[in-house]
Amino acid sequence: MVLDTRSVVDALRSEMQSQIVGGSIPPGTALPEVSVAQMFDVARPTAKAAIEQLVHIGMLRRLRNKTARVPLFDAADVADLYLSRGVIESAVARLLAERGEVPSGAAKALDRFRAAIDNGDKIAELVQSDIDFHRALVDATRSPRLRRLHESVIGEAHLCMSQVQVHHLLHPQVIADEHARILAMIEAGDADQATSEMITHIFRARDRLVAYLQREEADVASDPSVGSAI
Repeated sequence: MVLDTRSVVDALRSEMQSQIVGGSIPPGTALPEVSVAQMFDVARPTAKAAIEQLVHIGMLRRLRNKTARVPLFDAADVADLYLSRGVIESAVARLLAERGEVPSGAAKALDRFRAAIDNGDKIAELVQSDIDFHRALVDATRSPRLRRLHESVIGEAHLCMSQVQVHHLLHPQVIADEHARILAMIEAGDADQATSEMITHIFRARDRLVAYLQREEADVASDPSVGSAI
């Protein structure tokens, strides 16, 4: 695979992230530096740097002195992650609605999300636009500490969002409509409804993914030869 002319580390990180989100590199996959270097025809230090970037944003996990892996979440992990997102992002929606401030970045991300639907529901494009929407809302608070708090969970959320699409748990048009309602309530200055729309949006995806994982876990309990979690 030939990477483009950006910084090779950045290009490698972007390509690996796209393959993880799209499911080409599935949950649980181990990614040793040597294997990554060979897979993408790059130097081992380049592979190591790209892996570390992905570990930093939560797209990969690495225990001390262990090979980095794509995280494998169970239902409890997903429920906890979405609880964290719900607390942060519902507060953000309320704050922006109180200001009556619709971030242009969120509106543009929604446009890109809709374009991705028209482009054939490509998972990587859908998920990146979804992430961009939520990140733009948090960025609009202009709070560095809140941004750092959000960034601490958004990498793992990225993986969960991709699994919602990989397993067809929530139609992209439903997500687009929910994003639009969130922005409409923010623009209207309706803090209570903006908060409610955000909570409904986040917890709908959570409930679909948790239910899917619980079914998988039940299948494993009855037949250990069946794979589980994401």
